[in-house]
Parts: sequence; structure tokens; C-alpha cells
Amino acid sequence: MKSRVIFASLILGLGLMTSKASAATTISDDSPAASKSAVATMLVNGSEKQFTSFMEQKASRTARKTEWQRVVNVVSLYDTNPVALLSLSAADRNVFNDSAIALNKQLVRKTDSAETLRWAAQVDYTVRIINFLWNANQSASELAETE
Repeated sequence: MKSRVIFASLILGLGLMTSKASAATTISDDSPAASKSAVATMLVNGSEKQFTSFMEQKASRTARKTEWQRVVNVVSLYDTNPVALLSLSAADRNVFNDSAIALNKQLVRKTDSAETLRWAAQVDYTVRIINFLWNANQSASELAETE
């Protein structure tokens, strides 16, 4: 019973954090979130599509690489079905993390505009949140197994 309460609390907390994060990602020029730092926003709720468009226009070579496709696939999975994200294997998670690191290095190297740096910060923040969810789910699973 105790593990169920802990797990339910964890899911509730993650749900609140996710809803708070998604509210900050739908940015229009006149919204209060428009003045928010890009570090505090994620690539969800359509912004991953804007990022894809940006990459195809400004960094087409990078957008053709497999690292790019792997990151976009996991971010899209997170946006459409967050529960399915938790069922990815450890190997898929490692491939995603390696691809995200490579993509972020490529974006940071291409520091020709503030927009590129903003997207790089959003990719980094999104990767950190996804890894947090994976780690929290793994901890909750281990806790449930020990009881």
C-alpha cells in the first residue's frame, strides 16, 4: 500500500510538472511566456514541429543525420504518448542520449544566431526532462519490486 501511495504521488508530481512545462511551450509573441528563458521551455505541443522546420531551413545537413531523426522520434513520442516513452528499452534510451549530445554539439557549434542557441537550450532541457522521467520511473519500479 505504501508503494502505491508513493508511486501515485510521483505520477501526480510529474503530471503537474509536465502540465506546467507544456503551458510554457506554447509561446506567442504577446504571451507572458514569450519573455521566459528558452532554458525553461520544452520541445512539445507543436514546438518540435517548429524546430523541425528551423532545422530543415537553417541546418539541412544536420537534419539529414540519423542523430537528428532519433532525437525527433523520441521527442515526438513524448509529445504524443508519454506513457509509451517509459517503455523504451535501455539501449534505445542510450542511443537517444548519445544522439541528443551529438545534436546539441552541432547546434552549439553553429552559433550564428540567437535562435540557434535558443533551440539548443530547448533541446537540452527536453532531454533532461525525458531522462528525469526515465529515472523516476525506474526508481518507482525498483521500489515496487523490493516491497
